Amino acid sequence: MKKLLYSLFVIAALSSCDFLDQKPISNVTPENFYSTEDQMRMALVSCYETINTHKIPGLTYCQYGSYGQGLLYLMNAPSDDVCASNGTQNEGLEMEWANFNEASRVVRQFWKVFYAGINRCNTILAYLPSIPMSDENKVQYEAEAKFMRAFFYYHLAWNFGGVPIVTDFASNGEEGRSPLNEVYGLILSDLNFACSNLNTSGIIPDVSANKYTAEAYKGRICNYLAACKRSGTGADLVAEQPLNDFSWVAADEFSREAMLALKDVAENSPYVLLDDYTRLFRETTKKDQHKECLFLAEIAESGAEGYWPNSFYIHTPASGGSKVPTAYGGRHIPTPRGFYMYSPKDRRRDHNYTSRYATAPEVEVIDGVKYCLPGDGQTHISYTVIDPNTGEETHYDNVPHPIYDNDIQTYNPVSGIGVCPGKIRLAMNGELQHTKSQHAFSYPLMRLADVYLMYAEALYYCNDEPEARKWMNKVLRRAATDDANYDELLAAYHRDDFVEELLESRERELVFEFSRKWDLIRFNRIDQAIASLDPEKVVEKEGVLEDRFIHFQTGGYLAIGIPSLKSNWFHHKIWLPISEEQMAVNRNLTQNARW
Repeated sequence: MKKLLYSLFVIAALSSCDFLDQKPISNVTPENFYSTEDQMRMALVSCYETINTHKIPGLTYCQYGSYGQGLLYLMNAPSDDVCASNGTQNEGLEMEWANFNEASRVVRQFWKVFYAGINRCNTILAYLPSIPMSDENKVQYEAEAKFMRAFFYYHLAWNFGGVPIVTDFASNGEEGRSPLNEVYGLILSDLNFACSNLNTSGIIPDVSANKYTAEAYKGRICNYLAACKRSGTGADLVAEQPLNDFSWVAADEFSREAMLALKDVAENSPYVLLDDYTRLFRETTKKDQHKECLFLAEIAESGAEGYWPNSFYIHTPASGGSKVPTAYGGRHIPTPRGFYMYSPKDRRRDHNYTSRYATAPEVEVIDGVKYCLPGDGQTHISYTVIDPNTGEETHYDNVPHPIYDNDIQTYNPVSGIGVCPGKIRLAMNGELQHTKSQHAFSYPLMRLADVYLMYAEALYYCNDEPEARKWMNKVLRRAATDDANYDELLAAYHRDDFVEELLESRERELVFEFSRKWDLIRFNRIDQAIASLDPEKVVEKEGVLEDRFIHFQTGGYLAIGIPSLKSNWFHHKIWLPISEEQMAVNRNLTQNARW
């Protein structure tokens, strides 16, 4: 872990500069560097580092293409649970507005960063046979490199569809795009090798993938492919771009493959659901994160261990005074439907949806580290109560009104940043070594709660709905405070349609965690979901009077963000465009449909 960043400058540079004609001044070259097991370990570290890198050879600032920044937008949006404020466009927010295009920085850099990661994996696989180490260790390095190559390729395939398959680190970069069946053929081949050969702990402590990580990702991908085939995802675009065709998928077979892979993780892995859900989302609770998370985008807490990303772009409450970590929480506006999907009795809601931080915030101490608490969310609004029986209107001015209340569930985004995505919590300024405008939060990319929900999905499509509900409800049980609360939530959330209930369960648990967008796409529901968003009004109950409702204009950024999203969204945007930059340098590439 401590060498994570160092490897970026050494290993990546060595493996990527094959176009230089001059001999390097240094005596270190790819041919003589990859000669010991320690050097191979550094090369492996560089593969993991790519996940949240901010620099690759030839691109000194590429955070928009990694989980250091841009993928927080790209993997979450567009969807129906968050929209962008009216900030400037040059900040990645075009993903949340759905007005990204071939020139968007996040699109351009994502392609470059993840192909840089693939190149690093290919470099390891090329030099590994000649390294003097035990056969057992070689297999572990090969398995981890293949897992990471599958990880990079699955991100590219989910976003672009068919992409160039590159397995030679010395490639000239002129490969054309391969169809989805070939891309996923490579991904699943690499994951199957990893599943069969990885140990239960990896080479790099607290960073490496292990056997269960590989099985979890295999389950995720098989569920994705099966859902796309059953739902006809993108079928109307195939005539224009045949590469992005799911007709080859044997859905029942893939569901069974997912079920078998996820069964081992769910029943045999050492991972557990944390009793306290909130400890998954703090900078300084990484030891607890590792108890539930099978894979994270790791960011170092302190010292010279790594680069700290800019905190402006994460899903955390907007900032207040000098002691509060700087975060532009107002750039991400949770939609009312995202808030209202929770029962008022679900404690996850009041963690995930908050107000901004106050100028002089209250403080809570977690394991000796001070964290700011979001404000109580109270603002003052004017509204009109309409009697549905008589139509009589009663107007109220300047009424104190909280964002949420456990007796009368309310939502008030009038100010634009009255409601923030509060899932990620950053330590108080001065508690950690980074500045107030940076963060050390490691993003969960795969955790056990997701495994349980994916396993439930696979079980359902393997015709075992009772067992599927059992695993789905394990996640709900963790959310409940006691048996009575669990029974109440179970009743409130029950749907006769299992898939409907599953997708709602996934969103409540995984909101802002790179899940919702892909669930909507793979079940072919994203067009309807975005079209159904209503920026104009929020309806809420007044007190306990079931027959009287408050209607008020939401205004502010929400009234700008949702119409922007709805007007910019078109169905073909389920696939990202190939950037104009890549189309210019590789004439063998073809564009996605309707771009």
